[in-house]
Amino acid sequence: MAIGMFWRDVWLRPKQMGAIAPSGAELAQVMCEAVGLQDGHVIVELGAGTGALTKTIRAMAPTSPLLAFEPGAEMAKHLQEQFPDIRVSTRFAQDLPDELGPWGQTAVDRVVSGLPWTIWPVAEQDHILGNVVKCMKDDGKLVTFTYVHSQILPGARTLKTLLARHFTSVRRTRVAWRNVPPAFAWVGEGPKRG
Repeated sequence: MAIGMFWRDVWLRPKQMGAIAPSGAELAQVMCEAVGLQDGHVIVELGAGTGALTKTIRAMAPTSPLLAFEPGAEMAKHLQEQFPDIRVSTRFAQDLPDELGPWGQTAVDRVVSGLPWTIWPVAEQDHILGNVVKCMKDDGKLVTFTYVHSQILPGARTLKTLLARHFTSVRRTRVAWRNVPPAFAWVGEGPKRG
């Protein structure tokens, strides 16, 4: 069911999806460990899709407040059914500042992103990151993944530059070789304000 929904959305929304398969368990583990995800953190997931990352987030932080952004209506519905204790928004990631108040939170500890940054214009990526950073605590961390094979493309270098513009420290994780395709994550720490 979930994989069929994923492929349908790839076909219908290629500019929003940007992936050929849902994230694998190894990549999800690498990402969540890289930001030191703990129960009690206020967590936002960007581009939750079918819930592949959500499952690992919930396993590591079972009672944390979790807000998942998924603009695809059918996938959002599936996500809410699969994880009834989380808040699911069908808005876009740049709308995070508008979602915090209704969610009952003032700031976020961790942001776990499955967004396809490199398929979007630089200005859009920058806008999203700027709005996300506004909502993070001073010791907040963001993690987002990128495919190994995409590193030869200019968009991959741009993403690292943009992360460095919005965070005081940016580091790379190990490669999740069993992911399809293999991927690693960037971790941004210390959100820059202004």
